[in-house]
Amino acid sequence: MHRRAFLALIAGAGALTACSTLSDVSSSRGTGVIVSYAAPFDQVWAALPELLKEIGMRVTKENMAEGVMLAEEGSGFGTGVHTVIIVERIGTRGNCRVEVVSKGTFGVNLSGITDGAKSVHDRLVQRYRRL
Repeated sequence: MHRRAFLALIAGAGALTACSTLSDVSSSRGTGVIVSYAAPFDQVWAALPELLKEIGMRVTKENMAEGVMLAEEGSGFGTGVHTVIIVERIGTRGNCRVEVVSKGTFGVNLSGITDGAKSVHDRLVQRYRRL
């Protein structure tokens, strides 16, 4: 009986931590808060890790070639907020579009942490002009 409960606990913990991966990004595109900035992709991308750290998030994965960054906020035990940041070049004048998708584990914020999308865009707008 104890062994079954222990295995169920381990399986549940694995499911909680495996929710946000780079492969999950395609399902997240178009579901977040999108803002365009008068700033080049490279400049915004370079500023994101520091900006995320300022708001209590840590980068867990990133792929600059695809313009995708994953960040996590919370306890680290699967109860925090997972945030996907997608940065895309737009136009020919060096502008970019930033989409931020935040969701708690299983799509529910169990940690009481505020909306990551709002926090990220609030910080970006302090540094860069919106289009």
